[in-house]
This record gives sequence, C-alpha cells and structure tokens, in this order.
Amino acid sequence: MADEWQLDPAEIATQPRTWEGTFTPGELEGVDDLVANGEGELHYRVTAGPDRQRRKVVSCIIEGFVFLECQATMDVFRHPVRVEDRIVLVDREEQLPPIEVEGDDEDYVVADGPMDVRDLVEDAVILALPMIPRKPGMEAAQPQHPAPSTDRPSPFAALQGLKRPKK
Repeated sequence: MADEWQLDPAEIATQPRTWEGTFTPGELEGVDDLVANGEGELHYRVTAGPDRQRRKVVSCIIEGFVFLECQATMDVFRHPVRVEDRIVLVDREEQLPPIEVEGDDEDYVVADGPMDVRDLVEDAVILALPMIPRKPGMEAAQPQHPAPSTDRPSPFAALQGLKRPKK
C-alpha cells in the first residue's frame, strides 16, 4: 500500500482523494519552531482532483488556533488560523501561466512527483502566521512621542536679538 500521506499528481487526475483530520502545532516541525508552545488545534481538509477544466487542483482548508508570543510584550496569546488555498498542479514549468495572468485565488506549482499532504498543511500554516506576532490590541497602539511644547521659545527667536537694526 502506498503511503497514506502521499498525493500523487498522476493519480489524482483519475482518482480524487481527500485527507481530513487535526494536527497540533507541535506535530508540524516547521510550525513548532514559530509558535510559543506546541498547543493548539489545526483542523485540515485537503482535497485533490480534477476541476471542470480538467486541471489537477488541490484545495487546502485549515481552521484552528495556535499560541504565539507577542514581540512587544512577550505575552503568549491565542492566534486564530484560517487558510483557504487552491493550488493548480502542472507537470512542467512551461505550463505555468505568466505572473500577470495568474489570479489571486489560486497558485500554480510544478509537481514532478508525489507530494506529502503534511508538508502542504505545514507550509500553508507557516504562511498564515504573522511575521511579527503582536497581541490583539497592540496593532492600534502607536509609540507615544511627546507633543512639542508650546512653552518653549522658537530657536529662531534668539537670532532676532543678533539682527542689526536697519539704518
């Protein structure tokens, strides 16, 4: 029996498949390195098969949460994760559409061999995480700079005394 986690692009054109389940962040090595702890839940559903245009398409839906460490306060907070990816698999690089034609709702990937579904889920979660985690409410907080004092005289006022009287 083939590995249950393997998505074979050649097979999904005739045999659509679905993978469904739950991972904790600690079970995904690349995600585990980015989160505060291995706790949380990531429910995934990956479907692979042909679409109406007979393209090989992989749909990846992930919902759940992880715990991140705020880079401003160092507090650990719960961060929601919601991913809806659509990937079109092509056999050769020449089949990739020009970047200006490629839509925002789907990505094209050259798939020259089997892919691991766990890696697809891991990559999608990594891309969904913020580069600089901030606790909710911290985004709106701006650094407070003191307002310029209106009590201070202008620095140019001192120059006024140096000015020669007109004759």
